[in-house]
Amino acid sequence: MTNSCLWVAVLEGSVVGVVAACALRGEAGTVELHRMSVDRRCRQRGVGVALGRKVLQFAADRGYLSVVLGTTAYSPAAHQLYQTLGFRCVGVTKGYATPGVSRSVPEQLFYRVSHHHYLMDMTVHKTNTHSQH
Repeated sequence: MTNSCLWVAVLEGSVVGVVAACALRGEAGTVELHRMSVDRRCRQRGVGVALGRKVLQFAADRGYLSVVLGTTAYSPAAHQLYQTLGFRCVGVTKGYATPGVSRSVPEQLFYRVSHHHYLMDMTVHKTNTHSQH
């Protein structure tokens, strides 16, 4: 059984979205929804929902207890998508910096990124995952 998977959404012969699921090392029973991206021209057409459901189905089929994700998305629609899928925001890190990237002092003072942490408890949402197809 694999601990990770990648899905690509294709619409009319073109790649319009991608998402991955990766088991978190050191956190047994947890998988991360990772790097979801949908082409701007195809948003609001159900592509993100379909990709998100693929990750949730992957987690349910493999018996994961929770699915997590982190995002710095500025778009309210991205946050709405995660909430529609059943995730709940469990925290926000202010002043988030990408690991391994250094910034100058002015950038550290003025460039503040909020990193939102989302969680889905699969023991609560397991039956919903199977009924949404």
